[in-house]
Amino acid sequence: MSKKLFILVLTVALVATIFVNSVRSSAVLISDNAMSVMVELSSRHPFCKMHTDRGDIQRMLLQSDPRRIRQVPRESVMELEEVCLKSGSYGREFRGGLGFIYPGTKWCGPGTTADDYNDLGPHVAEDRCCREHDHCPNVLNVGECRRGLCNTGTFTRSHCDCDARLRKCLQSLNTETANTLGAIFYNVVQVTCFQERSPCSAHQRFEDFFYRTNRCDITFRQADLYVPPNAGNVIEKILSHPYGLPPKPYSYPGTTRGNEYNGSALPPA
Repeated sequence: MSKKLFILVLTVALVATIFVNSVRSSAVLISDNAMSVMVELSSRHPFCKMHTDRGDIQRMLLQSDPRRIRQVPRESVMELEEVCLKSGSYGREFRGGLGFIYPGTKWCGPGTTADDYNDLGPHVAEDRCCREHDHCPNVLNVGECRRGLCNTGTFTRSHCDCDARLRKCLQSLNTETANTLGAIFYNVVQVTCFQERSPCSAHQRFEDFFYRTNRCDITFRQADLYVPPNAGNVIEKILSHPYGLPPKPYSYPGTTRGNEYNGSALPPA
């Protein structure tokens, strides 16, 4: 191979790698603990995608930002895929807001499925975080204009303080569900909030909100990314066991430890 051809091939490969990484940059990968099934949630089409090849799953996880990776029980992955299918999210854009109520919650998504304020889903703590955010006192509704800023999108925009409280609430829980929700809202959906332009004192903000004055201009900005605690655990697990998790020893009822079956020999007859 000539030097020029080698440089050309190398350049094409680098460009392809950069392109793939840029496409994956706005996706959250939700895998089961064995890394055998995975749902890819993206802000670009296809918005929900199922993966079942373990080699592909591990390769994608290794190439992704740890902040965009979550590991949950297999049942949760399958439940999430089912919700994507039922809500039509396999062909719906997420940008601006989540396209469905997250499984196990009644407040985490567009609107709510709760019967009343006290009605929460099985993921009670996470649902409380979302419920508080849904009751943010300072929002810009669809079609509403305030101080020269108009919400022309399809989702209600909250003040950045409310989005920051939701992010902190989910991080403080540090559960798989909370971290998955945080990754979806802030790293895939990439929610947009509004805030006052600096400098603007707390007193001026108070007067603007309660007396509808215009002393502080407001502007849209993208909410900060969600950084889950212990974000690199999945990556470390893949590097330790590149072919998946090792099989757990199997023990027949009533047998001694010396008769355990670990996959390297046939079980006792």
